[in-house]
Amino acid sequence: MMSSRSVTLPLALIAAILTVAALKAGASFLAPTVLALITGVILSPAIALLLHLGLPRSAAAGSVLAFALVALTTLALVFEPVLWRALDRLPAVWQELQDTLRQFQDALRGLNQMTEDVKEAISPDAAGGANGGGGGGGGEESSVPLPSAIDAIALAPTIAAQLMIFTGVLFFFLFTRESIYDWASKTLGGRNTQAQERYKSSLVAAEHMVSRYFITITLINACLGVAVAAAMMVIGMGSPILWGLAAFAVNFIPYLGPAIFATFLLLGGIVTFDGFMAVMPVGIYLCMNVTEGQFVTPSLVGKTLKVNPLLIFLSLVFFLWIWGPLGGFVAIPVLLWVLLVADLMTPDQDLMQAVERRQEMEEEAAAAAAAQAGE
Repeated sequence: MMSSRSVTLPLALIAAILTVAALKAGASFLAPTVLALITGVILSPAIALLLHLGLPRSAAAGSVLAFALVALTTLALVFEPVLWRALDRLPAVWQELQDTLRQFQDALRGLNQMTEDVKEAISPDAAGGANGGGGGGGGEESSVPLPSAIDAIALAPTIAAQLMIFTGVLFFFLFTRESIYDWASKTLGGRNTQAQERYKSSLVAAEHMVSRYFITITLINACLGVAVAAAMMVIGMGSPILWGLAAFAVNFIPYLGPAIFATFLLLGGIVTFDGFMAVMPVGIYLCMNVTEGQFVTPSLVGKTLKVNPLLIFLSLVFFLWIWGPLGGFVAIPVLLWVLLVADLMTPDQDLMQAVERRQEMEEEAAAAAAAQAGE
């Protein structure tokens, strides 16, 4: 007879595979939905403040939603001209980078030719056929495909649908947030009112901690972006504002974002400068990033939100795989929220023993009262 564990493990594996497949297949719906929920959690202090000031719930939710949409629109308008300017310069940058790589190739070919000359001088028969297969590179210039107007028109309905999903989910989450928490606490706590209160307080506490964390990280990333832009301007790097905005955005994706940004910054330095100055931009950025990651963020965020780096990396890779760049932005808030809720909802043994003793005393008192009434 099969044991329960031997049956449960395959079922759990099948359920995990189906869950991952559903997340990847439903990316167009689930990604903006999760982003809206995370945005609602981050904006929860704002709606709590508006409710405390006496605004109706619908007006408070609408005000916070309008603020979020205006902020996103402003950010898009700030990024848009810089992004198109970067796309316009991309072919020229790519051409300069190809020229630099071609110089390296010429140097390597010269070294190879020197080796062949030495071989021929030592053994003339050993040099045959060495020069017949080279020169297949040709002079073809690889072009960088840029997005066309047709591509933008084709993507417009998808983007509009996802924006509508994001807006609707965010508004209704802000509007019904407390009722959602009440339902979740009643579902998890059953008929035990103390357990219901504990679950609801855990959800609210996790919400506040994630919100405070994200606001703090946003301020830190903004300061890093300003510092990077100023440093690039001082050393004469082209488009310093673009580099600053990119540093601000990619720092929301730990490890992977700064690594990719440092790679592009190194290429930009090779194209812009010569000699030692070519590595100066990426060197400055790495110093700033290490200072931010090792000293500034830990001192401002604190130890309460520290998570295993391996868990952060795996979460980033997973969400980037299923949802692309959007998954990279929601990975860390989702991970933090799940871990905080799981930690806060873990029952304290002393508290649970006290609750059990209180329930036993109430049952004994009720039994005694029933016995006295029977007499």
